[in-house]
Amino acid sequence: MKVICAGLSKTGTTSLAKAFQVLGYNVHDVHEQLTLHRQEWLDSFETDHLPNFKEMFKGVDAITDVPAAVWFEEISDAFPEAKVILTVRDSEEAWLRSWQEHLRMIKELWPFYLRVLLHIAPSRRKTHHFFMTVHHAISGSVNPEASALYRAKYRQHNARVQAVIPAERLLIYNVKQGWKPLCEFLRCDVPSTPFPRANVGHSGTKSQMTEQIEEHKNEAFKLITYIFVFAMCLLATFLMLYVIG
Repeated sequence: MKVICAGLSKTGTTSLAKAFQVLGYNVHDVHEQLTLHRQEWLDSFETDHLPNFKEMFKGVDAITDVPAAVWFEEISDAFPEAKVILTVRDSEEAWLRSWQEHLRMIKELWPFYLRVLLHIAPSRRKTHHFFMTVHHAISGSVNPEASALYRAKYRQHNARVQAVIPAERLLIYNVKQGWKPLCEFLRCDVPSTPFPRANVGHSGTKSQMTEQIEEHKNEAFKLITYIFVFAMCLLATFLMLYVIG
């Protein structure tokens, strides 16, 4: 492990992950954390039993976004040579607006009827449980209007990172600063390509969630079809026995 991003979601973590990839790093962003280690993360939140981070991140150069950012201290202890980056927005209010828009977008993409329908799909239940657990760990709520709570959580998290990580090991970084401070901190050459800008206007998150919804729909409809066919077979068997009897 070379570098740990301790910044919360909506602080440019997706852009930073893309930047790490340009630098040649093997990166685990939120997608990899969900698909590869979902149950280990859930166990860490629900039982306080932490994964073996050295084993979990074997061969990984950089981690970004949640849930790893929630456990930045424990991960940094597991990799004492790794540098730590705290990604921040222009202001607390800028982060708050982005986080609230993120939560509102989720509600719009997942209306109540769809949430009920897709709970038939086991993968949907697991994914929903994962994200609800992580969102509560980040901000204590999923209500888009809980402004005061979110401000406090953002402030507390950033203050804790700065209190825990030694200054010589930490970079407080806004992705708008581009390559120069990042590469100076990592002691690498500045790439000739522009610094990546990803998930602008929540475009990446929306695309991923739309894809997940389609996958969950297909799974739910398959299960409904199996249940229907099974029920018809039972009914046919019952009618046949009734006629014979």
